[in-house]
Amino acid sequence: MSLRAWRCGGRIEIVPCSRMGHVFRAKNPYIVHVPEVMKNTKRAALVWLDDYMEDYYKKVPYARRIQAGDVSERLRLKESLHCQSMDWYIDNIYPELRAERPP
Repeated sequence: MSLRAWRCGGRIEIVPCSRMGHVFRAKNPYIVHVPEVMKNTKRAALVWLDDYMEDYYKKVPYARRIQAGDVSERLRLKESLHCQSMDWYIDNIYPELRAERPP
């Protein structure tokens, strides 16, 4: 969500008086399907990482074998919102990410 907000004209606000928290449950009320999580992670990468997909594959090599499905609708949305590139995001929002790129 934050990649879309930053790159597509949204905003993320810092509210000094707000409090964040998390209530941990004794037991997860649902089953987490890891293959589905990995598929969704790859779908997000395909839409948002642009020319940085090889970096993703270096970090998550087994992702090459994951069938992500059709992301063309999400790519059209990104285009229609006139979203900035991943290079813009790194240059303007998260320049420290360049130092984290795998060799």
